[in-house]
Amino acid sequence: MVIRPVTPQDADDLWEIFHRVVAGRDTYAFSPDTSRAEGVGYWFGDHVTAFAAECEGRVVAMYKLIANHRGLGAHVSNASFMVHPDAAGRGIGRALGLHCLSQARLQGYEAMQFNFVVSTNERAIALWQSLGFEIIATLPNAFRHGTLGLVNAYVMYRSLHDVIPIFGEERRTAEPRVRHCAYVVVSGRGSDGGPCLALVTAHEDVLLPGGGLDPGEDHTAAAIREVAEECALGVAIRGVLGDAIQFVGGRDGRPVVEKRGRFFAGDEAQRISRTPEHGVLWLSPEQARQTVTNDSHRWAITRWARLNT
Repeated sequence: MVIRPVTPQDADDLWEIFHRVVAGRDTYAFSPDTSRAEGVGYWFGDHVTAFAAECEGRVVAMYKLIANHRGLGAHVSNASFMVHPDAAGRGIGRALGLHCLSQARLQGYEAMQFNFVVSTNERAIALWQSLGFEIIATLPNAFRHGTLGLVNAYVMYRSLHDVIPIFGEERRTAEPRVRHCAYVVVSGRGSDGGPCLALVTAHEDVLLPGGGLDPGEDHTAAAIREVAEECALGVAIRGVLGDAIQFVGGRDGRPVVEKRGRFFAGDEAQRISRTPEHGVLWLSPEQARQTVTNDSHRWAITRWARLNT
């Protein structure tokens, strides 16, 4: 199975799945006579991220990810899932659920909320609960079931703070070498008084300062040590931005390494009298985001920017 972004070329498969699912009148509020244009259009839009699960060249399931509310509620996401009835029971829904949680975290959402889960859809409820969702409200008689009449619907919710985004999955191997790392988004002030961030140039890569933990070292100590070694800077750690996994290597015969990184926000404290191990660049946050090599580092800079604007 391959999970990939939905494209307009998927319209026929999307419509078949949509039509089959809503025809059951047991899980979605859409009327069975919903038009093809509305059914297909549901998966597209300016603020919609949609993915499809493809098996043997055919789409068998899809999900869409959006903000649950606009403005001050836009940090909570919402998602909708449909699996072709003929593909049920093969673990596709769980795979899409895990993929969706990771994507939501990648996009900076802090939580996910399902607004309308039909209470008789026991398979879906069990799946979402196994993925960390809780029922936080009951909507009495909110759904007119095709055979059971009026039944309840649930509001389900989960925080995304424990979801660890994964980057470079195409390089994943059965047993990659695992390395625990710490990195810092080090902020200072540019000549114009605006914020700037420190990056280091290592070989062909441009990265946030940081690296692997030494034996017996915790993440915070490693972050401070690495900034000192790589940039000749003292740093005042302000907090944790989050954890992320980045797969690197896999080219030119190099082994694949699974870097399990913790990312910190920190302020430049003082210069240290030593020669930095790497070249140091000071760039604006947007320049840093565009320049950095690893996607996990770009994600950390994006999170830093959202917390500092």
